[in-house]
Amino acid sequence: MTYQTLLGNGFESKLAVFGYFAVRYHHGHLPNFGFVEENPSELEKQFRSVPPSLIEWFEKETGTNLMNFDVKAICRKVQSQISKLSFFTDFTMKDYILLHTLISILVSSDKEDAALKDMIVEIEPKITLDLVQGYIRNIAKDNPMYSLRQRFHEEIDRSLSRIDSKILSITAPTGLGKTLANIKVALSLAKKDTLIVYALPFINIIDQTMELMYKILDGVDHDATVLLPYHHLADPLFSSREYEQSSIQRVIVECWHTQMVITTFVSLFESLFTNRRIPFFYKLLNSVIILDEVQSIPHKYWEPISRILSELTEFGSVVILSTATRPALLKNATSIVKENYGVDLNRTRIHFHGEVGYEEFFDVVEENVKEALRLGQKLLIILNTIKHSREIFEYVLKRFKFDQLFYLSSNVIPKQRLERLRRMKQIDRGPLICVSTQVIEAGVDISFDKVIRDDAPLDSIIQAAGRCNRHFENRMGEVNVYVVKKSENKRSLASYVYDSMLLGITKEVTSNRQVCEEREFSDLVQEYFQKVDNRGNTDKKNLINSFKTLKFEEISNFHLIEDGAQSVPVYVEYDDFAVQLREELNSIMNKDHGLGKFDKLSSIKRILQKMALYTIDVRMSREELTSALIVENGFVVVTRDNLSHWYNDQTGFQRSSSVLMF
Repeated sequence: MTYQTLLGNGFESKLAVFGYFAVRYHHGHLPNFGFVEENPSELEKQFRSVPPSLIEWFEKETGTNLMNFDVKAICRKVQSQISKLSFFTDFTMKDYILLHTLISILVSSDKEDAALKDMIVEIEPKITLDLVQGYIRNIAKDNPMYSLRQRFHEEIDRSLSRIDSKILSITAPTGLGKTLANIKVALSLAKKDTLIVYALPFINIIDQTMELMYKILDGVDHDATVLLPYHHLADPLFSSREYEQSSIQRVIVECWHTQMVITTFVSLFESLFTNRRIPFFYKLLNSVIILDEVQSIPHKYWEPISRILSELTEFGSVVILSTATRPALLKNATSIVKENYGVDLNRTRIHFHGEVGYEEFFDVVEENVKEALRLGQKLLIILNTIKHSREIFEYVLKRFKFDQLFYLSSNVIPKQRLERLRRMKQIDRGPLICVSTQVIEAGVDISFDKVIRDDAPLDSIIQAAGRCNRHFENRMGEVNVYVVKKSENKRSLASYVYDSMLLGITKEVTSNRQVCEEREFSDLVQEYFQKVDNRGNTDKKNLINSFKTLKFEEISNFHLIEDGAQSVPVYVEYDDFAVQLREELNSIMNKDHGLGKFDKLSSIKRILQKMALYTIDVRMSREELTSALIVENGFVVVTRDNLSHWYNDQTGFQRSSSVLMF
């Protein structure tokens, strides 16, 4: 019916086939575009069972005559057209976006029809340019960076009057107020009904951005239809009584019915590349998309991400890249910021110390901790693996007894990580020591006097430097980089985590430098990313070819964050609330509470969002864990009575003594 109706209304054959394909598969798995095996007799039987009143309504609404509708003949015609298109048509990125958009509209319409009925979600644009400018004017002027920030924002304001591109970049050092600049530019380019998508790599940075937006909106009545946090830990605010039903809230969240959504790179790119998050894809057309901390995007995806974002601008979208270290992504972007503010900032210097054995590295750490305690400094120590970060932390803990010692890694439940970050931000003076993995690097607004970092690709090293002397607390912050190697095989610890090509290029561009100051970072990073672009495979998964051949099954394998090791979601009953959440989930899963399908699903999702604060991904085989722990509702559960065997209050998940330590 879809195919025949579109043809009858003047659409070309390809678009009619796209319409058929979208309707045929919008409820389930999306296969590669190509020959579709149908059962004409079954389809004819289904058509004959459609009530005459519905046929009459359909004919009236679409201007189609179905009186002599020959199901079998149409079926053969559709299959023939799909085969011709598959063999003789060179599809484009526009075709991919069009077909993806049709499916997105169908999926979101199904959800809205079931939950909203005739309700219309009113989106009032309460986030305004005046509010942002007012907030900027009220920022304290006694900050040592105030004059530089003011100069930065004045340059942004001047650039706004002459923007004639839909792909923009804002490249500036940390601490100048890029987040405010991003929002200001987006609001300047947005129309009344434009969706603003603010995408970031990590949830903790999303929380910081949400806190900033709440300050900007202080005194303004708003809820999730104005500002929507979208990630697995988010708990969106709904103030209107008409949105109090959980099924309605679920549709607003999943279909992005809001003025501004703040989300993760994973959510955004999985919507662009897969049908895992398809409902809001169509909202990306005509939107303003901000990609903050864009250097976090793996280089193997630079080309397909650049191509699809560029294509979106042909559908009315605007893309803003924001970073302190811009990679070779969307090379045709127009830079809003021309001035190199790093020359004036020059807050940090990086010392490249070269190779050191792992055992010697403990001595390096000890000397730096002693100095931090003596001088009252804040010291950050970054290791590349959970294992080594934990060993260093336990060494410091054993040798030095003081309160302000913190540990951060993905081995620690998110609830504790967030609490520790909040506590560290509240501490004005040292001594303070934090031992961490890379989870602290990008965007975390905490400043240390000194940073020690195990070797890493240059962009990660620069990000680590961004945690040092952020607000000019000292004349110069010191970042010390060591290539830490295992004594038994002389292999660097960094090589277990990072691409050897990236480490090699880092070594190459820093080989003639023992010290590099912040004013030199820009040129150094540009040289680094140019070499990565020249030597690296920026479309390692061959996604562009999959786009152009509409190979949806291949595209669906896309994961922005890939983890080769097997991991298992582990739920930790860390406190009484965690116990209560697990009980609530079991109750709603195993008992009939009289909830409708959508209300039940919404209730489950709301509980799971809260449980995410107590959930970590552990790199162990399920067999190892399930031999000693409960498996329940997709989680491996560390129960409260088992907590001391499996979870350390400071370093997080640990193996029970019944299995080998890792």
